[in-house]
Amino acid sequence: MIIALTKGYLCPSISFDGKVHSVFTRSVNIVTDLKQTPWVSLLDASLPETPTAFQCSFALSTDLTSRLNMGDSVFMRGGVIRFPSCSSLIINTLTATDWGKAPSLSQVNKEKIKKNVLIAETLLTDYISLNNKEHISSTSEYLNYLHIVTPNSIQVEPEQLISNIGKGKGLTPSGDDFLIGVLAVLSALHNTIPEADVIYHRLKASMPYVIDKTTDISVHYLTIALSQHFSHPVQWLVYHLFHATDKNEIQAAVTTNLSIGSSSGVDTIAGILYCINELLLR
Repeated sequence: MIIALTKGYLCPSISFDGKVHSVFTRSVNIVTDLKQTPWVSLLDASLPETPTAFQCSFALSTDLTSRLNMGDSVFMRGGVIRFPSCSSLIINTLTATDWGKAPSLSQVNKEKIKKNVLIAETLLTDYISLNNKEHISSTSEYLNYLHIVTPNSIQVEPEQLISNIGKGKGLTPSGDDFLIGVLAVLSALHNTIPEADVIYHRLKASMPYVIDKTTDISVHYLTIALSQHFSHPVQWLVYHLFHATDKNEIQAAVTTNLSIGSSSGVDTIAGILYCINELLLR
């Protein structure tokens, strides 16, 4: 039996039946019969915490792709997840602890934000230049490199951002990761900056009509983002960009996000910095 270490704040505590949607070396995505939580993930502790995931230590287990297949049945009873096709894989979620959500933003200090964004942008562009073998000197230059569409004014035409859904390759295309970064900033600011709330609701009204243009995994993360739910690393990066007084906090938060996926973390950071610049620093 594997003991789940942490759980996202949207993880179910009630019984469910479901099917394996997708399985990877260190993670499993499950489609459930629950209306409130139709998607649950089991992630290795080395992967980023998400609102609908139980974190487990799979490091010493066999590659999960050799134990499970897409479409395999799965159920949870009494807080224990079982797979009938693999009786030895049992996940006990009863003692999993909640991971801490980032606090709400209490203030907006543009001078502090400007300094923190500059630190984060330097870390981002240095990382991209080193790993992509392509010299990038700014967030906007990187977005052009990815062919990300941005409006002349996010306040006037935010719907243009939606054309990025499904743009790029991978399980979560670059355009989707960029949008999650944008939505994370809008969500954090919606009670503080009226324009952010307006833009957020305009995107929320328009995005469902085109969200099926991307992968199932991206649909899940975009859907919960439209309800203002984001991964632990993304929440805390946004928070630190607004509140940090020590550049080491920014560096740690950026570094954590850069390590997510092959480029997902990079593209999400780009979305975060783009949105902050457009809303507050332009």
